Amino acid sequence: MAGEHVGVRLFGAPQAVADRIAAAWPQAVLHRDDTAAGCRAAIVWQAGEDAVLSFLAAHPECRWLHTTAAGVPAGLLRWAERRSLVVTNGSGTHGRAVAEHVLALLLAHYKRLPELLDDQRARRWRPAVAAELYGRRAGVMGMGDLGRTTATLLSAFGVRVTGYRRTGAAVPEVDAVFGPGRLAEFLSGLDILVLAAPLTPSTRNLIGAEQLALLGPGAVLVNVGRGPVVDETALLAALRSGQLSGAALDVFDTEPLPRSSQLWSQPGVLVSPHSADVTAGTDTRSLDLIMDNVGRFRSGGALRNVVDPARGY
Repeated sequence: MAGEHVGVRLFGAPQAVADRIAAAWPQAVLHRDDTAAGCRAAIVWQAGEDAVLSFLAAHPECRWLHTTAAGVPAGLLRWAERRSLVVTNGSGTHGRAVAEHVLALLLAHYKRLPELLDDQRARRWRPAVAAELYGRRAGVMGMGDLGRTTATLLSAFGVRVTGYRRTGAAVPEVDAVFGPGRLAEFLSGLDILVLAAPLTPSTRNLIGAEQLALLGPGAVLVNVGRGPVVDETALLAALRSGQLSGAALDVFDTEPLPRSSQLWSQPGVLVSPHSADVTAGTDTRSLDLIMDNVGRFRSGGALRNVVDPARGY
């Protein structure tokens, strides 16, 4: 494949990304729309699921699709399984940025930064008692790049961290790992619950009213995985009852978060617009991965980060 011209569809890729690909792959004919025939590969820097599915329907000749996201939409996975399309994802490129975002949100909650900023704007001198992360119990759901990097940073603050993952297999970043069948044990008494799991049939609405009730009184929930992993109605109820003292949310059932959503104004909630991984460092790591896989695709080598359509990651 190194010597033949190959059509490559780019979705939302900055010009710098296109330039790097063109320089490293002279035989690539880069396209930014679906009109050209013969597209054997597609690189999704940023695009909606419907746009990518429309391209794939018009281009059954596509053999490889790479997405910079760690999570791959279910519709793309179903297509890949039916058509033997190889899908690779951006796992490993987002963890550092997301983990720092988690720590920033937790520190903002425990150090009462929203109240301090309100007081500063009002020129109001009102000392308040803050809290510490040290010694708290945190559970991280999802032991991929996001979850394991988050666990490492939490541990550095003296937090006792356990993990939850599909296999239940141990990882060095946490004190213990729980698997399916031990969800209640994992959640019981946690001060902090961090959701960093992919959206699969088994994780959709996994955290509802029953599960939130198992957390320690006044616990904090952070979601940087996928919105539908947590039942937002149950989340609001837990916040209003005081079962949760706060929630830091980067992902939601519906995105953008509707202006009518009560999460915007619920006391104790910090909202970020699915931006935990939006950093220059993430972009650099994403491009490095793309370029590595471009070289592998050209030479017929094994691609990195191949997604199993059955598992969803």
